[in-house]
Amino acid sequence: MNHGIEEICDRIRARFDAMDKAREQSLALSRKITRNSGDAIKAIHRGEWDQSAKLIDETRSLVLQVNDILRDFPDIYYSGYVGNAQTEYAEVSILNAVLHGENIPSPDELQVDYAAYLNGVGDTIGELRRHILDQIRTGRPEEGEKYLDLMDELYTELMSFDYPDAITHGLRKKTDVARSLIERTRGEITNALQIKDLKDAMGSFKQKIK
Repeated sequence: MNHGIEEICDRIRARFDAMDKAREQSLALSRKITRNSGDAIKAIHRGEWDQSAKLIDETRSLVLQVNDILRDFPDIYYSGYVGNAQTEYAEVSILNAVLHGENIPSPDELQVDYAAYLNGVGDTIGELRRHILDQIRTGRPEEGEKYLDLMDELYTELMSFDYPDAITHGLRKKTDVARSLIERTRGEITNALQIKDLKDAMGSFKQKIK
């Protein structure tokens, strides 16, 4: 006489089997989301807009697939790896919108967790610095100023989320890093503008001499 324990364990086993299958599927998809997002960011910095758009569209489809697979398994959804992948997707989506002069997409539009989204915002600050440095290297430091202003704006908003790490999943550390990146970028833009002004003045002086 098993007092119904066999039936109970059969139900639990079936649930665990379904969870295990969902975990394996979502883990593979999350890895692809992370890989695609990284490739899309590289394409953006190279100015390969068609390729980056294709990758972002594909990645969005993967994000939606993961959400659907884990709809009934919140324990897996919030276990960590899904949020990390969503952070990467949010980062590239925000960066792409900013560099196209579009409004920043919301977490609801991207279908990602709020904490993952905010961490993506933090990572975007680093990518904007990279974009600014590219502009400095190509002799256009003045174009970097608007992105520096945006970095400041994003940082200010992130600073307003004074919640425990259990809620924001490492956002405070990412915000501290962002502050350092902004200050370094500000100094580099200032130096580049001063050098450009000096070169322009020397060029003008040479023309007058001629």
